[in-house]
Amino acid sequence: MAAYQSMTTPNDAKNYVNDVGQVEWGAIPLNAALDKLKATREGLSSDEAQKRLIEHGPNALPKNEVNRLMVFLGFMWNPLSWAMEVAAILSIVLLDFPDFGLIMALLLLNACIGYFEEMQAGDAVSALMGQLAPESKVFRDGAMVNIPADQLVP
Repeated sequence: MAAYQSMTTPNDAKNYVNDVGQVEWGAIPLNAALDKLKATREGLSSDEAQKRLIEHGPNALPKNEVNRLMVFLGFMWNPLSWAMEVAAILSIVLLDFPDFGLIMALLLLNACIGYFEEMQAGDAVSALMGQLAPESKVFRDGAMVNIPADQLVP
C-alpha cells in the first residue's frame, strides 16, 4: 500500500466548515475528505489505525456507575420535598404524630416512585446500548474487514 500523500483538490475541506467549525462530511468531495482524514482509498494501514486508536482512545461511550443511594436521596432534595420536610419538622414540634407519619410516608412514597422510574429509565438506556452495532465494516490495508465498533478510529 502506498504511503499517505496529500491529494490536491480544488475543493479544500476548509470550504465545507459550518458556522460552529464542524466539517460538513456529507457535502465534502471524496478526495478532500480523504485528505482531511489523512487516509487513502485503500483505507488505513493496520499500523496507522493502531496509532490513531492509541491517540484518540476507543470509540465507546464512558460507562457511568451511579450510586443508587444517592439517586434515592436525590429525590428528597427538591423544593417540594423541602416543604414537606419543614412540615414534618413542624408536626414533630407541635407533637402531631399522625401528621408526621403521613408526611413522612408521602415523602418516602414520592422518593420511591421517582427512584424506581429512574432505575427503569436507566435499564432502558442500557438495553438500547446493548443493541448498538457490535461490528463495523472498514477498509484496512486495502481490504474490507469487520472490526469491533469500539476499534473505529478517526
